[in-house]
Amino acid sequence: MSFAGIFTVVVPVFLLILVGYGTGRRALFDAGGAQALRELTMQLALPAALLLSIWQTPRHVLVEQLPLVGLLAFGFLAVYAVLLGVLRLAARRPLRRAALFALACVQPQYAFMGTSILGGLFGTAEAAVPIAVAGIIVNVVLDPVVLILLGMPEHPEHREVTAGAAARARRPVPATVGGGAPEAAARPAPAEAGAPGPRPSVLDTVGHALREPFCWGPVLGLVLSIAGVGVPEIADSALSLLAGAASATALLYVGVSVARIGRPALSPAVWAVSLTSVVVLPLLVYGTGLLLTSGAVATQAALILAFPVSPVPLMFAARHGSAEDVRTVGSAVVLSLLLSFVTLPLLIELVG
Repeated sequence: MSFAGIFTVVVPVFLLILVGYGTGRRALFDAGGAQALRELTMQLALPAALLLSIWQTPRHVLVEQLPLVGLLAFGFLAVYAVLLGVLRLAARRPLRRAALFALACVQPQYAFMGTSILGGLFGTAEAAVPIAVAGIIVNVVLDPVVLILLGMPEHPEHREVTAGAAARARRPVPATVGGGAPEAAARPAPAEAGAPGPRPSVLDTVGHALREPFCWGPVLGLVLSIAGVGVPEIADSALSLLAGAASATALLYVGVSVARIGRPALSPAVWAVSLTSVVVLPLLVYGTGLLLTSGAVATQAALILAFPVSPVPLMFAARHGSAEDVRTVGSAVVLSLLLSFVTLPLLIELVG
Protein backbone atom coordinates (compact mmCIF):
# COMPACT_ATOMS: atom_id res chain seq x y z
CA MET A 1 0.00 0.00 0.00
CA SER A 2 1.31 3.46 -0.91
CA PHE A 3 1.81 6.16 1.71
CA ALA A 4 -1.12 8.07 0.21
CA GLY A 5 -3.24 4.93 0.56
CA ILE A 6 -2.21 4.60 4.21
CA PHE A 7 -3.34 8.14 4.90
CA THR A 8 -6.62 7.36 3.17
CA VAL A 9 -7.20 4.73 5.87
CA VAL A 10 -5.81 6.67 8.84
CA VAL A 11 -7.04 10.25 8.29
CA PRO A 12 -10.82 9.49 8.36
CA VAL A 13 -10.31 7.76 11.70
CA PHE A 14 -8.70 10.84 13.21
CA LEU A 15 -11.32 13.11 11.65
CA LEU A 16 -14.07 11.16 13.41
CA ILE A 17 -12.10 11.32 16.68
CA LEU A 18 -11.88 15.10 16.11
CA VAL A 19 -15.65 15.24 15.71
CA GLY A 20 -16.01 13.40 19.01
CA TYR A 21 -13.55 15.81 20.61
CA GLY A 22 -15.59 18.77 19.36
CA THR A 23 -18.83 17.36 20.74
CA GLY A 24 -17.09 16.75 24.05
CA ARG A 25 -15.75 20.30 24.21
CA ARG A 26 -19.20 21.71 23.46
CA ALA A 27 -20.71 19.42 26.13
CA LEU A 28 -23.08 17.78 23.66
CA PHE A 29 -22.16 14.55 25.47
CA ASP A 30 -22.07 14.77 29.26
CA ALA A 31 -20.61 12.02 31.45
CA GLY A 32 -23.74 9.93 30.94
CA GLY A 33 -23.66 10.41 27.17
CA ALA A 34 -20.00 9.41 26.99
CA GLN A 35 -20.75 6.32 29.06
CA ALA A 36 -23.64 5.46 26.72
CA LEU A 37 -21.29 5.60 23.72
CA ARG A 38 -18.87 3.34 25.52
CA GLU A 39 -21.55 0.84 26.53
CA LEU A 40 -23.02 0.71 23.01
CA THR A 41 -19.59 -0.09 21.60
CA MET A 42 -18.14 -2.44 24.22
CA GLN A 43 -21.32 -4.21 25.32
CA LEU A 44 -23.09 -4.56 21.96
CA ALA A 45 -21.58 -3.40 18.66
CA LEU A 46 -17.94 -4.49 18.99
CA PRO A 47 -18.72 -7.90 20.58
CA ALA A 48 -21.19 -8.53 17.73
CA ALA A 49 -18.55 -7.62 15.13
CA LEU A 50 -15.92 -9.88 16.70
CA LEU A 51 -18.37 -12.75 17.25
CA LEU A 52 -19.53 -12.68 13.64
CA SER A 53 -16.07 -12.28 12.09
CA ILE A 54 -14.49 -15.09 14.11
CA TRP A 55 -17.53 -17.35 13.62
CA GLN A 56 -17.14 -16.93 9.86
CA THR A 57 -13.39 -17.68 9.97
CA PRO A 58 -12.47 -21.26 8.95
CA ARG A 59 -11.00 -23.54 11.62
CA HIS A 60 -7.62 -23.93 9.97
CA VAL A 61 -7.16 -20.15 9.89
CA LEU A 62 -7.81 -19.90 13.65
CA VAL A 63 -5.36 -22.70 14.42
CA GLU A 64 -2.71 -20.83 12.47
CA GLN A 65 -3.02 -17.88 14.91
CA LEU A 66 -1.09 -19.57 17.75
CA PRO A 67 2.16 -17.70 16.91
CA LEU A 68 0.17 -14.43 17.09
CA VAL A 69 -1.14 -15.40 20.53
CA GLY A 70 2.40 -15.97 21.77
CA LEU A 71 3.73 -12.73 20.30
CA LEU A 72 0.90 -10.64 21.74
CA ALA A 73 1.37 -12.33 25.12
CA PHE A 74 5.02 -11.27 24.93
CA GLY A 75 4.06 -7.69 24.07
CA PHE A 76 1.43 -7.34 26.76
CA LEU A 77 2.62 -9.55 29.60
CA ALA A 78 6.38 -10.04 29.35
CA VAL A 79 7.09 -6.40 28.50
CA TYR A 80 4.76 -5.29 31.31
CA ALA A 81 6.67 -7.44 33.80
CA VAL A 82 10.01 -5.99 32.65
CA LEU A 83 8.76 -2.39 32.83
CA LEU A 84 7.25 -3.01 36.26
CA GLY A 85 10.57 -4.36 37.51
CA VAL A 86 12.54 -1.44 36.06
CA LEU A 87 10.20 1.19 37.51
CA ARG A 88 10.00 -0.53 40.88
CA LEU A 89 13.62 -1.57 41.41
CA ALA A 90 15.74 0.76 39.27
CA ALA A 91 13.62 3.94 39.29
CA ARG A 92 12.41 3.32 42.87
CA ARG A 93 8.79 4.13 42.10
CA PRO A 94 6.06 3.07 44.56
CA LEU A 95 4.39 -0.19 43.62
CA ARG A 96 1.09 1.38 42.56
CA ARG A 97 2.72 4.09 40.46
CA ALA A 98 5.01 1.53 38.82
CA ALA A 99 2.04 -0.74 38.08
CA LEU A 100 0.03 2.15 36.58
CA PHE A 101 2.85 3.59 34.44
CA ALA A 102 3.86 0.16 33.13
CA LEU A 103 0.24 -0.56 32.22
CA ALA A 104 -0.03 2.78 30.38
CA CYS A 105 3.03 1.80 28.33
CA VAL A 106 1.63 -1.54 27.13
CA GLN A 107 -2.18 -1.18 26.96
CA PRO A 108 -3.28 0.59 23.75
CA GLN A 109 -6.70 1.52 22.34
CA TYR A 110 -6.67 -1.53 20.09
CA ALA A 111 -10.40 -2.17 20.45
CA PHE A 112 -11.82 1.20 19.46
CA MET A 113 -9.29 2.38 16.86
CA GLY A 114 -8.24 -1.08 15.68
CA THR A 115 -11.58 -2.01 14.14
CA SER A 116 -11.35 0.94 11.74
CA ILE A 117 -7.65 1.07 10.90
CA LEU A 118 -6.86 -2.66 10.88
CA GLY A 119 -10.13 -3.36 9.11
CA GLY A 120 -9.15 -0.85 6.43
CA LEU A 121 -5.74 -2.45 6.02
CA PHE A 122 -6.49 -6.18 6.24
CA GLY A 123 -10.26 -6.47 5.94
CA THR A 124 -12.81 -6.80 8.74
CA ALA A 125 -12.56 -10.57 9.13
CA GLU A 126 -8.75 -10.62 9.25
CA ALA A 127 -8.64 -7.72 11.74
CA ALA A 128 -11.12 -9.36 14.12
CA VAL A 129 -8.81 -12.21 15.13
CA PRO A 130 -5.86 -10.18 16.50
CA ILE A 131 -8.26 -7.74 18.21
CA ALA A 132 -10.07 -10.63 19.88
CA VAL A 133 -6.81 -12.29 20.96
CA ALA A 134 -5.58 -9.00 22.42
CA GLY A 135 -8.88 -8.50 24.25
CA ILE A 136 -8.73 -11.92 25.90
CA ILE A 137 -5.09 -11.49 27.00
CA VAL A 138 -5.70 -8.00 28.40
CA ASN A 139 -9.09 -8.56 30.03
CA VAL A 140 -8.51 -12.03 31.45
CA VAL A 141 -4.82 -11.78 32.44
CA LEU A 142 -3.21 -8.32 32.34
CA ASP A 143 -5.87 -6.06 33.89
CA PRO A 144 -6.75 -8.51 36.70
CA VAL A 145 -3.06 -8.81 37.61
CA VAL A 146 -2.73 -5.01 37.70
CA LEU A 147 -5.83 -4.67 39.90
CA ILE A 148 -4.34 -7.16 42.35
CA LEU A 149 -1.05 -5.21 42.41
CA LEU A 150 -2.95 -1.97 43.02
CA GLY A 151 -4.74 -3.60 45.96
CA MET A 152 -1.49 -4.56 47.69
CA PRO A 153 -0.42 -2.40 50.68
CA GLU A 154 2.12 0.38 50.23
CA HIS A 155 4.59 1.76 52.72
CA PRO A 156 2.97 4.41 54.97
CA GLU A 157 4.68 7.34 53.24
CA HIS A 158 3.15 6.28 49.94
CA ARG A 159 -0.40 6.15 51.33
CA GLU A 160 -0.68 9.88 51.99
CA VAL A 161 -2.92 11.71 49.54
CA THR A 162 -3.95 15.34 49.30
CA ALA A 163 -7.53 16.55 49.44
CA GLY A 164 -7.21 17.51 45.78
CA ALA A 165 -6.28 13.95 44.85
CA ALA A 166 -9.25 12.59 46.76
CA ALA A 167 -11.59 15.06 45.09
CA ARG A 168 -10.20 14.17 41.67
CA ALA A 169 -10.54 10.46 42.35
CA ARG A 170 -14.24 10.89 43.19
CA ARG A 171 -15.00 12.42 39.79
CA PRO A 172 -16.29 10.17 37.02
CA VAL A 173 -13.45 9.31 34.66
CA PRO A 174 -13.50 8.01 31.10
CA ALA A 175 -14.65 4.43 31.07
CA THR A 176 -12.39 1.71 29.91
CA VAL A 177 -11.25 1.30 26.36
CA GLY A 178 -10.41 -2.21 25.31
CA GLY A 179 -11.31 -4.02 28.48
CA GLY A 180 -11.76 -3.65 32.20
CA ALA A 181 -14.88 -3.24 34.31
CA PRO A 182 -17.22 -0.68 32.75
CA GLU A 183 -19.35 -0.06 35.83
CA ALA A 184 -16.25 0.60 37.93
CA ALA A 185 -15.66 3.82 36.02
CA ALA A 186 -19.07 5.15 36.93
CA ARG A 187 -18.79 4.44 40.65
CA PRO A 188 -17.19 7.04 42.90
CA ALA A 189 -13.95 6.07 44.51
CA PRO A 190 -13.82 5.68 48.27
CA ALA A 191 -13.10 8.81 50.29
CA GLU A 192 -9.73 7.37 51.26
CA ALA A 193 -8.57 7.39 47.67
CA GLY A 194 -4.99 6.62 48.53
CA ALA A 195 -5.75 3.74 50.85
CA PRO A 196 -6.11 0.29 49.38
CA GLY A 197 -9.48 -1.36 49.46
CA PRO A 198 -9.98 -5.08 50.00
CA ARG A 199 -7.54 -7.05 47.93
CA PRO A 200 -9.42 -8.49 44.94
CA SER A 201 -9.69 -12.22 44.53
CA VAL A 202 -8.00 -13.58 41.41
CA LEU A 203 -11.01 -15.75 40.58
CA ASP A 204 -13.48 -12.90 41.16
CA THR A 205 -11.51 -10.50 38.98
CA VAL A 206 -11.07 -12.99 36.13
CA GLY A 207 -14.70 -14.09 36.46
CA HIS A 208 -15.87 -10.52 36.11
CA ALA A 209 -13.77 -10.05 32.97
CA LEU A 210 -15.17 -13.23 31.42
CA ARG A 211 -18.73 -11.95 31.95
CA GLU A 212 -18.03 -8.97 29.70
CA PRO A 213 -19.41 -9.39 26.13
CA PHE A 214 -16.09 -8.11 24.75
CA CYS A 215 -14.50 -11.29 26.20
CA TRP A 216 -17.13 -13.98 25.83
CA GLY A 217 -18.30 -12.82 22.38
CA PRO A 218 -15.02 -13.73 20.64
CA VAL A 219 -14.75 -16.92 22.70
CA LEU A 220 -18.25 -17.96 21.60
CA GLY A 221 -17.33 -17.23 17.99
CA LEU A 222 -14.18 -19.33 18.40
CA VAL A 223 -16.14 -22.28 19.81
CA LEU A 224 -18.74 -22.13 17.01
CA SER A 225 -16.06 -21.88 14.32
CA ILE A 226 -14.05 -24.83 15.67
CA ALA A 227 -17.27 -26.87 16.03
CA GLY A 228 -18.00 -26.24 12.35
CA VAL A 229 -21.36 -24.57 13.03
CA GLY A 230 -22.37 -22.39 10.10
CA VAL A 231 -23.75 -18.88 10.56
CA PRO A 232 -27.53 -18.82 10.02
CA GLU A 233 -28.64 -16.15 7.57
CA ILE A 234 -30.85 -14.42 10.14
CA ALA A 235 -28.01 -14.30 12.69
CA ASP A 236 -25.66 -13.00 10.02
CA SER A 237 -28.02 -10.16 9.10
CA ALA A 238 -28.79 -9.19 12.69
CA LEU A 239 -25.18 -9.26 13.87
CA SER A 240 -24.05 -7.34 10.77
CA LEU A 241 -26.53 -4.54 11.50
CA LEU A 242 -25.33 -4.28 15.10
CA ALA A 243 -21.66 -4.55 14.15
CA GLY A 244 -22.06 -1.64 11.72
CA ALA A 245 -22.27 0.77 14.65
CA ALA A 246 -18.96 -0.33 16.17
CA SER A 247 -16.44 1.85 14.33
CA ALA A 248 -18.34 5.16 14.43
CA THR A 249 -19.39 5.00 18.08
CA ALA A 250 -15.96 3.78 19.15
CA LEU A 251 -14.12 6.67 17.52
CA LEU A 252 -16.62 9.23 18.77
CA TYR A 253 -16.10 7.90 22.27
CA VAL A 254 -12.33 8.26 21.98
CA GLY A 255 -12.74 11.92 21.01
CA VAL A 256 -15.23 12.63 23.81
CA SER A 257 -12.99 10.98 26.41
CA VAL A 258 -9.96 13.00 25.26
CA ALA A 259 -12.01 16.21 25.51
CA ARG A 260 -12.84 15.35 29.12
CA ILE A 261 -9.18 14.80 29.98
CA GLY A 262 -8.13 18.28 28.83
CA ARG A 263 -4.76 19.77 27.90
CA PRO A 264 -1.81 17.41 28.54
CA ALA A 265 1.04 18.23 30.91
CA LEU A 266 4.21 17.57 28.91
CA SER A 267 6.45 16.23 31.68
CA PRO A 268 9.35 13.79 31.05
CA ALA A 269 7.23 10.96 32.46
CA VAL A 270 4.39 11.75 30.04
CA TRP A 271 6.76 11.76 27.08
CA ALA A 272 8.37 8.51 28.23
CA VAL A 273 5.04 6.69 28.57
CA SER A 274 3.71 8.05 25.28
CA LEU A 275 6.80 7.26 23.20
CA THR A 276 7.11 3.80 24.74
CA SER A 277 3.49 3.10 23.83
CA VAL A 278 3.42 4.29 20.20
CA VAL A 279 7.06 3.82 19.14
CA VAL A 280 9.24 1.59 21.34
CA LEU A 281 6.78 -1.22 22.11
CA PRO A 282 5.48 -1.82 18.55
CA LEU A 283 9.01 -1.74 17.12
CA LEU A 284 10.23 -4.15 19.82
CA VAL A 285 7.37 -6.57 19.14
CA TYR A 286 7.84 -6.26 15.37
CA GLY A 287 11.55 -7.06 15.61
CA THR A 288 10.90 -9.98 17.97
CA GLY A 289 8.20 -11.28 15.64
CA LEU A 290 10.53 -11.21 12.64
CA LEU A 291 13.08 -13.26 14.59
CA LEU A 292 10.66 -15.83 15.98
CA THR A 293 7.66 -15.95 13.62
CA SER A 294 6.69 -14.65 10.19
CA GLY A 295 6.47 -11.12 8.82
CA ALA A 296 2.65 -11.30 8.68
CA VAL A 297 2.35 -12.25 12.35
CA ALA A 298 4.91 -9.61 13.37
CA THR A 299 2.96 -6.97 11.43
CA GLN A 300 -0.38 -7.82 13.04
CA ALA A 301 1.06 -7.83 16.56
CA ALA A 302 3.01 -4.60 16.06
CA LEU A 303 -0.03 -2.74 14.73
CA ILE A 304 -2.23 -3.95 17.61
CA LEU A 305 0.31 -2.45 20.04
CA ALA A 306 0.90 0.77 18.08
CA PHE A 307 -2.32 2.54 19.07
CA PRO A 308 -2.40 5.35 21.68
CA VAL A 309 -2.53 4.75 25.43
CA SER A 310 -5.86 3.35 26.59
CA PRO A 311 -7.91 5.24 29.21
CA VAL A 312 -8.01 2.04 31.29
CA PRO A 313 -4.83 3.02 33.23
CA LEU A 314 -6.40 6.45 33.78
CA MET A 315 -9.44 4.86 35.38
CA PHE A 316 -7.19 2.74 37.58
CA ALA A 317 -5.12 5.81 38.53
CA ALA A 318 -8.23 7.75 39.54
CA ARG A 319 -9.31 4.95 41.87
CA HIS A 320 -5.97 3.83 43.27
CA GLY A 321 -3.34 6.51 42.57
CA SER A 322 -2.55 10.10 43.43
CA ALA A 323 -3.41 13.36 41.68
CA GLU A 324 0.04 13.28 40.06
CA ASP A 325 -0.61 9.78 38.71
CA VAL A 326 -3.94 10.91 37.23
CA ARG A 327 -2.31 13.93 35.56
CA THR A 328 0.55 11.86 34.14
CA VAL A 329 -1.54 9.00 32.76
CA GLY A 330 -4.29 11.29 31.45
CA SER A 331 -1.71 13.48 29.70
CA ALA A 332 -0.12 10.37 28.17
CA VAL A 333 -3.51 9.35 26.73
CA VAL A 334 -3.82 12.72 24.97
CA LEU A 335 -0.18 13.06 23.88
CA SER A 336 0.04 9.51 22.54
CA LEU A 337 -3.12 10.11 20.49
CA LEU A 338 -1.55 13.22 18.94
CA LEU A 339 1.73 11.40 18.27
CA SER A 340 -0.04 8.43 16.70
CA PHE A 341 -1.30 10.62 13.85
CA VAL A 342 2.33 10.58 12.69
CA THR A 343 3.66 7.31 14.12
CA LEU A 344 0.84 5.05 12.89
CA PRO A 345 1.25 5.85 9.17
CA LEU A 346 5.03 5.61 9.49
CA LEU A 347 4.80 2.22 11.21
CA ILE A 348 2.32 0.93 8.63
CA GLU A 349 4.72 2.02 5.90
CA LEU A 350 7.65 0.37 7.73
CA VAL A 351 5.96 -3.01 8.21
CA GLY A 352 4.58 -2.99 4.67
